[in-house]
Amino acid sequence: MSKRPVAKNQSRHSATSRSRASSARPRIRTIVNSNTTRVSSPPPIESIRELPGMDEEPVGPDDSWRRIAVARSQAFDHGGPAYLLDDNYFFLDWNTAFDVLVAGPLGLKRIQSHAGDFVAELKNAAEVVERSRQVFARGRAPQLDQEKLIFDSKPYGHIEFDKLAIQVYDPNVELAAWAVYLNISRADQATAIWKDIGLRLEKELHWARYALSYDRLLLEFDDYGELLSNIVGRLKDCRRCLDLGSGTGNGTLALLQSWHEREVWAVESNHSMVVQSVDKIARAERKDLRNYFGRLRILKEDIQRLDELVKANLLPGDFDGAMLCNVLYTLDDPGRGLKAIARCLRPGGRLVLSTPHSTTDVGALFERMRDVLEQRGVFDKLRPFYEDAKQRNLDMIEKIQSDSVAKIEAYVTSAGFRLANQPVPAYADAVLIFEAVKR
Repeated sequence: MSKRPVAKNQSRHSATSRSRASSARPRIRTIVNSNTTRVSSPPPIESIRELPGMDEEPVGPDDSWRRIAVARSQAFDHGGPAYLLDDNYFFLDWNTAFDVLVAGPLGLKRIQSHAGDFVAELKNAAEVVERSRQVFARGRAPQLDQEKLIFDSKPYGHIEFDKLAIQVYDPNVELAAWAVYLNISRADQATAIWKDIGLRLEKELHWARYALSYDRLLLEFDDYGELLSNIVGRLKDCRRCLDLGSGTGNGTLALLQSWHEREVWAVESNHSMVVQSVDKIARAERKDLRNYFGRLRILKEDIQRLDELVKANLLPGDFDGAMLCNVLYTLDDPGRGLKAIARCLRPGGRLVLSTPHSTTDVGALFERMRDVLEQRGVFDKLRPFYEDAKQRNLDMIEKIQSDSVAKIEAYVTSAGFRLANQPVPAYADAVLIFEAVKR
């Protein structure tokens, strides 16, 4: 790590002042599990000086605001359990940790489930309800509220949360949402909880970063544009369409642009991708002078929960067509996912999907991509994104090559579809396009 010179009129704390500050620090109290508390002494000052960055300078004020703007929303998404409620206390959204601990096990649904559905499962529900009658009486809810929530989780046993709820205002000083943060103060299986949250976060972070790097490349890669055109062209007569695992919105936008009467429902679980999709479609609206959002619905949800969305009337069950562009291989249970999709389509509805297979050559795909980018004179600019995306694909090679063509066809036919064509190679022969009709 290189050391930057100290600017004029800028002083650092001396070793003496750091030593005094260190000696004044209180002992650290760490909660390990529900019944285990450990007290440890601060490390020697010499060790603290070896921490990464101690010999560097902090970012300047201009750069700090840029970083803050990027990081604040992601801090909510990738932090401890948290959720957002509307002014009537219905769930607007939640983050990954809350999904792992509460929303997933309880089957909560964004937009439809009420905070009361969570409260009803609390061990201290009666106390919480009685308190809410007093504290949250209509017209006099506090700006900030704190209380203890006790939850007996089937996967993780007894959990105690210290809840902090705050009102978040819009530019008109009206309530936009309640932001609720749950600090885990006690847990029977704390190690298992944080292990599972960590695994889910790693997956979410992988796709968030993958989207940032890969999207930069795809928009410059002609083979990808041809893939989208091929898929969307096979849905040309489908007026109401699903874009499942819609990612950063490239397929969604292609569906909207190809037919001005088409209605599109995009379903994507990764928040970073949803944000990119919204920004991309907003830019296209301004450029094309079209009202795309008037024909678009975006749902932040796992596509393997489509059945729940239909039952909750959040998703119609009579779509004319559905597309999955390079999504099937990412599903934990492809067969279950395709069966859920079939139940969203009308009889005769069309499914078009592209997916890699057991003989997909990732190296050849990226060689082709590099050739195209070099021909367009943009490879040097995009090299960091290229290297990152390539490595992430190589890291996923077992997943990418997990299914043979015969196995993919079996997924499709077992889900209630009739294959309408022989698989068509596309995307530098890295994927096959399957077209099927609901029986």
